[in-house]
Amino acid sequence: MKVRKQLFYCLLGGISIIVGLTACGSDEEMKLVNTESISIDSVSNISVDYDADDLLIQNSKSKKIVLKEYMSRDKRKYYSQITQNNHGVGIKEGKRPIGSSFKSKMVLSVPKDYSGELEIHSTSGKVETTLSNKALASVSLDTTSGKISSNDLAANTIKLTSTSGVISSSTLIAKNKIKIISTSGPINVQDVDAKKMELQTTSADTKLKKIKGQVNYETKSGELTLSDFSGNGEFAASGEGSMTLKIKKLTDDLSAFSKNGTVTLNLPDSKKAQLSLKTKEGKIKNQRDDLTEGTKSSVPRINVETRNGDINVN
Repeated sequence: MKVRKQLFYCLLGGISIIVGLTACGSDEEMKLVNTESISIDSVSNISVDYDADDLLIQNSKSKKIVLKEYMSRDKRKYYSQITQNNHGVGIKEGKRPIGSSFKSKMVLSVPKDYSGELEIHSTSGKVETTLSNKALASVSLDTTSGKISSNDLAANTIKLTSTSGVISSSTLIAKNKIKIISTSGPINVQDVDAKKMELQTTSADTKLKKIKGQVNYETKSGELTLSDFSGNGEFAASGEGSMTLKIKKLTDDLSAFSKNGTVTLNLPDSKKAQLSLKTKEGKIKNQRDDLTEGTKSSVPRINVETRNGDINVN
């Protein structure tokens, strides 16, 4: 009988310990724990750097930079570290608990008339922007494995960088250049108007839609789908990369090269272009015999080449 009681109490104690540990490791939902206001006077650079926090960059109703910190556990040592030197403002995450279900989200509000630089980084958190600023000098959004989501973003230059995370953007306007870099994370971008757009990937799948301007694309084994394209550019895959280019309007010369992948080209009905197709071991299927090689300098030239990949022209 005593042995049974001892076993019962041991079992009850074990259950209590497990319940206690579970309760200790379970945090409540996030709530606003801290708000910081920073003067925008003479500031020309805002730099934000976090590890796993989700970041939302939006417009402020005031004339100041406002940082709101949402956390599932309120401790002062978790608050962001803010530094201000010369013309720059730096915002970094505070300390974080180890091995817990701690949650946090930062909301940074920037005045609509701010025209300086924005540099935003989160290693594994989501980076989202909803800005209406039309005169930003530059915007840089960077993540390692998180997600970048930027809509209605306008600046002189825009840079989106990811290693394995997702890049998803709509309505990007750049007076100068848009640069997108991804190692393996998928890229989905539409409604772009830029003087120049550069894309560099290793194996990322890339989908572009409604793009205007010059596009320079480089990959090793990634797949590219470009539709509703008005512009010119150079597209190159040094390995297995394949590409489908659906062109609405050509404004200048266009070249596409893939070492081992397939190149599919959908051209507009206009006959104002010169077409050159070359392959070493692949097959060529050309349904646009009306576009032939020539020497006219007044029309765009289209050069498509592969080593082992097929070429399809419609």
